[in-house]
Amino acid sequence: MRDPSGPPIHLLVVEDNPGDARLVQLQLADAGPFEVSCRGSLAEARAWLADHSADAVLLDLSLPDSSGLPTIDAMRDIAPDLPIIVFTGLDSEDVGMAAVKRGCQDYLVKGHGDGHLIARSVAYSIERKSIERERQAAADQLKRVLLQTVRTVSLALEMRDPYTAGHQKRVAQLAVAIGEHMGLAQSVVEGLHTGALIHDLGKINVPAEFLSRPGKLTAAAFDVVRSHARVGAEIVAGIEFPWPVADMIRQHHERLNGTGYPDGLTGDQIIIEARILAVADVVEAISSHRPYRPSLGIEAAMREIRDHSGSKYDPDVVAACNEVIRANGSQIFHDDTDLPAVWL
Repeated sequence: MRDPSGPPIHLLVVEDNPGDARLVQLQLADAGPFEVSCRGSLAEARAWLADHSADAVLLDLSLPDSSGLPTIDAMRDIAPDLPIIVFTGLDSEDVGMAAVKRGCQDYLVKGHGDGHLIARSVAYSIERKSIERERQAAADQLKRVLLQTVRTVSLALEMRDPYTAGHQKRVAQLAVAIGEHMGLAQSVVEGLHTGALIHDLGKINVPAEFLSRPGKLTAAAFDVVRSHARVGAEIVAGIEFPWPVADMIRQHHERLNGTGYPDGLTGDQIIIEARILAVADVVEAISSHRPYRPSLGIEAAMREIRDHSGSKYDPDVVAACNEVIRANGSQIFHDDTDLPAVWL
């Protein structure tokens, strides 16, 4: 709770009934240090917040320009970081639970309780919101450390194999572009980027001469190379990523028709992130130089995925990749290694 002798709490009351708004002001005058500003609609609240700051919002659900639960969504759009306390004449447990699920800190019914109840609710709501921000900041810091570690591991792996240096980064760039074009949630795209950066992690278990040998590999050597999907997944299996990274790594060589490895999965048994990685991996590999052949070019890469769309590769992913490459060409493989700011 705030110190009663401390600075006043700046409360924005969004209430279209002047009598109710005035009653809140009078009640809070006797309940502690408050500075109360009242506005009668969401539009007025938006205009006021453009020039002023508040510590919390006391929000009626019935306003001239909005009513019901959508009022909460509109208020959160106006002030996404402010704690919101619903203040309504509707005494409904279901509506109260729905309000909390929408991110409100509390639900007060008009006529129930006095100014001290409102004051306590506002103060506790501000405190809970502050704790929420601190937890989110800590989570964001942990995520940054995790992603920085992933990038470091990716770079260390690629230093073993100069012919594929940058391969994982470029696959990640294309995979992210495909995922965004498909309209995947930002959290899914974020995980896709992480999995792509270390999708070949298991190659750390493959002798370096197998990776850089210019000639054709023996069947035994090729089996060792193929083991990298399984080994990579086993390496990260004990890490509690917030995304299915181990599955991405294990499945990125699976094919829709069951001809892939290591498990011969088919169709929807392969997670969408792995289906995207499969396409991005093939396109990058074919269009890049390898020890056993020169680059075959981006057109050959696109022909491969188009020719096997629906059999080996997810047709929705192939279509998205086509659009991304058509719009960007090989420039999709850029040099910028920074993550989008929204991920940090």
